[in-house]
Amino acid sequence: MEERIVAFKQTLTPSAVPDSPEKLLRELPRRKIADVLLHQGEVMRAYAKRCTSKPDVALQLPTGSGKTLVGLMIGEWLRRKNGDRVVYLCPTRQLVNQVVEQATGSYGLTLNGFTGTIRDYDPKAKASYVNADTIAITTYSSLFNTNPFFNDPDVVIVDDAHAAENYIADMWSLRVVKKGREALYMALSGVLKPHIEPGNFARLTGVVENITDRAWVDKLPTPTFFSIRRDIEAVFDVHTSGDKDLEYPWSLLREHLHGCHLYLSAGEILIRPVVAPTWTHRPFASARHRIYMSATLGAGGDLERMTGERSSSE
Repeated sequence: MEERIVAFKQTLTPSAVPDSPEKLLRELPRRKIADVLLHQGEVMRAYAKRCTSKPDVALQLPTGSGKTLVGLMIGEWLRRKNGDRVVYLCPTRQLVNQVVEQATGSYGLTLNGFTGTIRDYDPKAKASYVNADTIAITTYSSLFNTNPFFNDPDVVIVDDAHAAENYIADMWSLRVVKKGREALYMALSGVLKPHIEPGNFARLTGVVENITDRAWVDKLPTPTFFSIRRDIEAVFDVHTSGDKDLEYPWSLLREHLHGCHLYLSAGEILIRPVVAPTWTHRPFASARHRIYMSATLGAGGDLERMTGERSSSE
């Protein structure tokens, strides 16, 4: 029998929810911390006053300043205030478990962690998220994949946004490892051979003599990659047919190689976009509100490059 989860979202009345995440924390009876720190309270109040209606907001808090508490309390406040489905993203499973433990043990929040495959998710936890009864804590890969359970969040909170680039771009990355795919790997190497130095070609194809060779990483010059993209297309068209692990990512990249880079290392070839096309991924792009939390956002466009975001609000 097919499992069905039906959402009945309930929004609390405005009078039942404090006017800032900071005040909400003080109402949690199971919390083990007395209050927020001064800078945490300032960020929460500023967010509640200026940022709730903006689609994209970036919050910068230094490492060790308690940004997890800030993000969780903002998410919980939005969930209670608006009845939002809130997904809080972490880079790894270990961090998911750490955030859940911290939230339930220290902050007095009730929420659920989601790791592993969709079939591993607890049915009650799934229903709780769908009905906006609890926040979902999960990994980037749980949202950025071809068939995510979290397909219609209202709010996405991106923790450690400065470390998000590889995790987000992985959905649109095509990684060919020599071991297990020798025919495809050698065919690609043959296309690349005239365009790289002989020593690097030896490293690429498996002649590894020392630690320097094993640590070697290079990028094919972009004009060169563009000039041979048709040859690369022909190789992938032949070798990815019927390969489930490569066929779908290749279908995403095939017509967009002009927007990609090609990287080389000993025994591996990687093709990935210059900027992850997050705006083509509905679960992320259709969220009403996205919050990026980082210790080092910077002013050089790093956040925009890592997430595909055009601009941020704070």
